[in-house]
Amino acid sequence: MTNNKTPVLSVRGLKQYFKSGFGRNRLVVKAVDDVSFDIYRGEVFSLVGESGCGKTTTGRTIIKLYEPTDGEIYFLGKRISAGYASLKKEIRDIKKKKNPNDLPRILELRKEIEARKADTKKENRELLKKMQMIFQDPVASLNPRMVVKEIIAEGLRIAGEKKDKVITNRVYEMLNTVGMLPEHASRYPHEFSGGQRQRIGVARALAPSPEFIIADEPVSALDVSIQAQVINLLNDLRQQLGITILFIAHDLSVVKYFSDRIGVMYYGKLVELADKDELFRNPLHPYTRSLLSAVPLPDPRYEKKRKRIPYDPAIHNYSTDLPELHKIKDNHFVYGNKIEIENYKKELKD
Repeated sequence: MTNNKTPVLSVRGLKQYFKSGFGRNRLVVKAVDDVSFDIYRGEVFSLVGESGCGKTTTGRTIIKLYEPTDGEIYFLGKRISAGYASLKKEIRDIKKKKNPNDLPRILELRKEIEARKADTKKENRELLKKMQMIFQDPVASLNPRMVVKEIIAEGLRIAGEKKDKVITNRVYEMLNTVGMLPEHASRYPHEFSGGQRQRIGVARALAPSPEFIIADEPVSALDVSIQAQVINLLNDLRQQLGITILFIAHDLSVVKYFSDRIGVMYYGKLVELADKDELFRNPLHPYTRSLLSAVPLPDPRYEKKRKRIPYDPAIHNYSTDLPELHKIKDNHFVYGNKIEIENYKKELKD
């Protein structure tokens, strides 16, 4: 459970848009669209949703594999990344009005844009090495031409460690931590099973002693027994080392077992956010209900009677009343307009 209410990571109005094509045929894909949340020290915060909803893009943007289109990301109290599309749009809108009194606001916006650019370009190795990522595909994320020792040591070298003895000892320590042996250090990735390769990925992420790990569907490519091993490993490491985890998945049975809080994403939007028990007990957004109704249970009697709840986005009318993420109760937020939010609150009272 959460040790205290100190945010390790704060995401504010995060947008990640991708553009393709040229001229009139140019398309804008809103992979992540105005997402905000906090992750507190010592907890596991899970992002769930169907494939293509923006979970992985959110994680990659947080760790700076992508530069955000808009919004801000704070890690350990410092802004590590920021986009400024909305600020540029506001400047263009002000210029169209041609009002001289708006000049101070333009200067203020330009100053903020420069500040955000500076934070994006600034390289703080000591801060960023405290954030690591475990990738979804253990085959694609490990260099087939490098032995395990070099794969794990690479992060240490990038972080500035130069002593070979220190690096070797750390590699062996990490292999032992994830349940592998020192002799595995001299082998190549193709010599291991899928579960072992994912353990190597975990060891690589742990090597620089991070405080925060983004686990991007780390068990989706593994069979059920190996999934349990990797999840139990992450759980043990979390308790032993006090690591905070952003867990990205769409297997809700795994998420229910592993998480403290859960955020549900749909088409780039965060549609519901709540504590694990609260979300499974009182799902409010129609998409969350649809998602939970699809979770299979190893009980043939239950499965025979289980009814899927379809979700149709057309049920929402946002033509006049635009939706936002509203607080329904403590630690429970739902995306909707004013009418929908009132209905959700009535449902909780009933």
